[in-house]
Amino acid sequence: MTLPANIRVNIGAPFPATVKGGNVVAVAKSNGIWTVSLNFGALGTSQAIPDPANTYVLVWNAITGVYAVIPMSAVFSNKVVKVLTLAGPYNALPTDEVLIVNQAVGAAMTITVDWSVRLKPLRVVDGKGDANVNNITITPAAGQTQMAVVNYSYVIDGIGGSITLTPLPDNTGAY
Repeated sequence: MTLPANIRVNIGAPFPATVKGGNVVAVAKSNGIWTVSLNFGALGTSQAIPDPANTYVLVWNAITGVYAVIPMSAVFSNKVVKVLTLAGPYNALPTDEVLIVNQAVGAAMTITVDWSVRLKPLRVVDGKGDANVNNITITPAAGQTQMAVVNYSYVIDGIGGSITLTPLPDNTGAY
């Protein structure tokens, strides 16, 4: 026998009795409400990516609302390049990767770097080609090591000169 078309039957169908998360997916139930979330605590920390071409990262575009997966090699290939056109001094940001000194007014430039907050190397370039006259001085934050000497200021004093300084693993300076 079939039920008439105008009779409605509501049946409570519970969420499955066994629900498990895995890897970074966490599942929890509180007061009858199920929550599925990401558990970043389950992830390990790494200072290096052994295979950037085959390691992918999830990214999100806030304007389009679109998620995408891109290889880490693509992330690392984009350098943060800043052209310094104003007279110094300049405090390097932790995100700066290449600083091209090209200030309009011919004057010496001092760049201060706090190596304790940097993860990537910093390259400083004489973009104007007058460092032989207008030196570029790279100074670490007080008490930090640079080129194996505490509080050492490195000077670029050659036309078109440049240097790439790499942070020490313990974040006390650079070489």
